[in-house]
This record gives sequence, C-alpha cells and structure tokens, in this order.
Amino acid sequence: MNIRLTETEHAKAVAHAQASGMTPANWIRRIVFTGKFPPLKLSPVEAALYRELKRIGVNLNQITHRINLREFPKEYLAQQVELKEALDYILKALTSDGEPDQG
Repeated sequence: MNIRLTETEHAKAVAHAQASGMTPANWIRRIVFTGKFPPLKLSPVEAALYRELKRIGVNLNQITHRINLREFPKEYLAQQVELKEALDYILKALTSDGEPDQG
C-alpha cells in the first residue's frame, strides 16, 4: 500500500521517525496499527544536530588520516572553513534560547 504525503508531511514524518530511531515506514506502521506515537529517543533538533556532528566527525577522521600519511591537499583549507562554520552553527543551535538574533 502506498500513501501520498505533501513535502511538509513527509519532512515531519522523517524528522519524527529519526527522533524515534525508526524508519519513516516503520514509524507510520506503528502509529497506524497501535494508535500510539512511538516514544522519542531524541527531539528532531537533537537528531539533526547528532547527524551533523557525526558528519563532522567523519570528515575530521578522514582529514587526520591524510595528515598522518603526510598528505596536505589544497582543499584542506576549504574543509577547515566548512567544518568551522558547521561547528559554529551547532554551537549556536545548542546555546540558543529560541529568541531571534539581536545582532
């Protein structure tokens, strides 16, 4: 059986499923057959931050490996800038009180 979702509904289902540690299909099945929402393991924001931190960790491991091999490609500077921006974003998200920026 297939169902159609709007882009907004799909994004919401994916976010909730990830926060519950499930696939979207299994998350929807659980709701349909039990009538209950699966418990959240992480909030959707925490899940997104976790995925971003995991991505950063993978990049850092790859860069460290290449440095240990004495390889210093030119793209490292761009990767460092990208990782710094990602870390700044995460830090801001973690410390945000939900109020709009005043700066």
